[in-house]
Amino acid sequence: MVPPQILEDDSLIVVLRLPAILSQKFTQKISVFYFVFSITHFCGAIVITLLNNEWNLLLSQYVAYISGGPLVFAAYTIMYQSSYQKMYNALCSDIFPLFWPLRSLGNEDFNKFQKLAKMAIRWSKIVIVLALATAIGALPWFGIEIDYDFILPVKVAMDNCHGWLLKTFLIMFYSSYFHMTLTVVSNIFILAYLVLHLYNQIRMLKVRLGNLSNGPDLAHAIYDPAYQEFAKTELISCIKLHQVLLKYTQRINDYVYYPIFHYAAGAVLVGVSLILIPKNSLIIVIRIGCIALIAATAAVTFCVSGQLLEDESERIFVHAYNTPWVLWNTQNRKLIGLLLFKAQDTLVLSSSGLITLNYQLLIRLYRTIYSTLMFLLNVSETV
Repeated sequence: MVPPQILEDDSLIVVLRLPAILSQKFTQKISVFYFVFSITHFCGAIVITLLNNEWNLLLSQYVAYISGGPLVFAAYTIMYQSSYQKMYNALCSDIFPLFWPLRSLGNEDFNKFQKLAKMAIRWSKIVIVLALATAIGALPWFGIEIDYDFILPVKVAMDNCHGWLLKTFLIMFYSSYFHMTLTVVSNIFILAYLVLHLYNQIRMLKVRLGNLSNGPDLAHAIYDPAYQEFAKTELISCIKLHQVLLKYTQRINDYVYYPIFHYAAGAVLVGVSLILIPKNSLIIVIRIGCIALIAATAAVTFCVSGQLLEDESERIFVHAYNTPWVLWNTQNRKLIGLLLFKAQDTLVLSSSGLITLNYQLLIRLYRTIYSTLMFLLNVSETV
């Protein structure tokens, strides 16, 4: 899943250590096993429940576990499906070589990227700790009886299996929590890595446009052929990079097209279910808190990444317009006009425009969860 380092001095690639571990040949076999196991016991529990004419259980407290299905399915699909792996590797190998080198603007600018990478690495460690805490909190520390009334596969297994078969299933089931949380976290890290490199290239583009205003004697620049040639070279380079960034963003959107939809739909279901589930035990409250925390971390990470990219891309137009284009010759003015025209296309992470990753999505998710919750409560009162 993780290609070899393409950009020289790319300290941000440390964020991809966890996805790299899960993508090794040996660990990938384990991943495939847990993927098949998760889908099998999830669908099997629902089928057995329906065959036993206990469909009402799907609308009870067990819905909290069932609602997490779309999230897990999306995470495993984007992480381990071969088509997504090929798409990701092609995206990196085709686009990253076209990026400007990280040290191309000097050590001072490279140090800014280093600070960004250090913040991302610290954040990734915190997210891993939260993920492991969520998986540990899901273990049956206070007896399996609580999970019997909380998790549908555990109830179905205890009702239909006994002895070593039941113990084997429970061991695989609870160990799968660790793999599921690490897989979800890996998806977060992969998207963050792609977006942060895109953000850094936009930042470098703005710096290079700003350098066009720092000539030695701009008052006489219009009569200086050397400066005009310098401006032409810089503008052509900026236009080429901007075209690469537009293409790169479109490739990312193709990569996350279906996962964004699944994550958004799953977030609403999980949010409503966590609110409705009976909180009659401390362990259930702790579990709900852990699940809500890791889900909120993923949602905030996705939306902040999208908003960060959107804000930075909008500033490209401002920086291009603030260049001393009035001092340039006709050819350079045409070039800056072309860049201004293309800079109006804001770089956004979106699923065909239906779901866009930004701060507004957080508000929309909150409103959707609240509206769905009120609807269900009103229906339950009238029934």
